[in-house]
Amino acid sequence: MNTHPPVAAADALDEAACTRLCIDFANHIDARRYGAWLDLFTEDGVLDRMGTRMCGHAELKRFLDARPATVATCHLCTNIRVERASPDEATGFCYVLFFSGVADQPGAPATAAGAPSVVIYRDRYRRTAAGWRIAERRIEMAMKP
Repeated sequence: MNTHPPVAAADALDEAACTRLCIDFANHIDARRYGAWLDLFTEDGVLDRMGTRMCGHAELKRFLDARPATVATCHLCTNIRVERASPDEATGFCYVLFFSGVADQPGAPATAAGAPSVVIYRDRYRRTAAGWRIAERRIEMAMKP
């Protein structure tokens, strides 16, 4: 008896898992759930923020640790597109409306620091023993405020 889902169903499940990574990236960083955010990446995962590259969990953690406690962000992801490149690799793309602001104290509502910008996420995903993870995310500016 075949216990594997049909190829089309497997593709849809993989696409959903990678789409979830895209959304969780935004939700976790906005909510400051840094451990969960870091777990979205492969151990050698890369984050390239408009030319500033961080490679591996240690560098990504240093980036998180350096975020000021009063900085607030809100990422709204849209037009998410994921395509499998192989059974264990996929690529992704989405637009993100990015808001940032500063709160008077950690956890308080923030005051927006101006108009939002639009950035593009260009992703490479990899299947690991723990499931799909972000192998590389490149963030590019699409529209400045």
